[in-house]
Amino acid sequence: MLRWQSRAWISNLRREHALKDGKFYIDEPDISLTESGRKLIFLLVGSALIAWLLNGQFSLNFRQIFLMTVGFTLLYRDTQFFGAPTTYVITASGIGIHYIPGHIDYRLFLPFKEISRIEKSKYQKNKNWDLFARTRDVKDGLLMIPKNPNGFTKRVQKLFIVPDDMQQFLEQLPHGYK
Repeated sequence: MLRWQSRAWISNLRREHALKDGKFYIDEPDISLTESGRKLIFLLVGSALIAWLLNGQFSLNFRQIFLMTVGFTLLYRDTQFFGAPTTYVITASGIGIHYIPGHIDYRLFLPFKEISRIEKSKYQKNKNWDLFARTRDVKDGLLMIPKNPNGFTKRVQKLFIVPDDMQQFLEQLPHGYK
């Protein structure tokens, strides 16, 4: 369902901002399979331990407790294991960002006229930047600085993004933003 919703958003952006074969570049970062696998193994071992400790409690056996623990955790904390689905789109008139960190999603379209500059940077938590990236443990990315000193919106001041192919992303930007 989330995949369909993301495709509908991309289709809408293409219709509104990519006029007749205009520029339209999509970047969807992937998450490391080894990182996800490591977290899933930790979940399975932890769930087995919980199921072993609670075996026979609540009139549930080991298998039932194990499946409930794994199932609820995967369904409720999926972004912790697989990263937050993130899509960046560059059109001729701006940058679109679709970011789903949990139960809410953000769909932003920032016109180039509102962006002062985009620069390569290292993420710094103490700078109070908004991070719209697939995983939280990022180091290198792009910092989008608004022209308005109050930020892009009331909630988003400076925005840090981490495209999958940063060089290709920068090449798609218009002159003056690289």
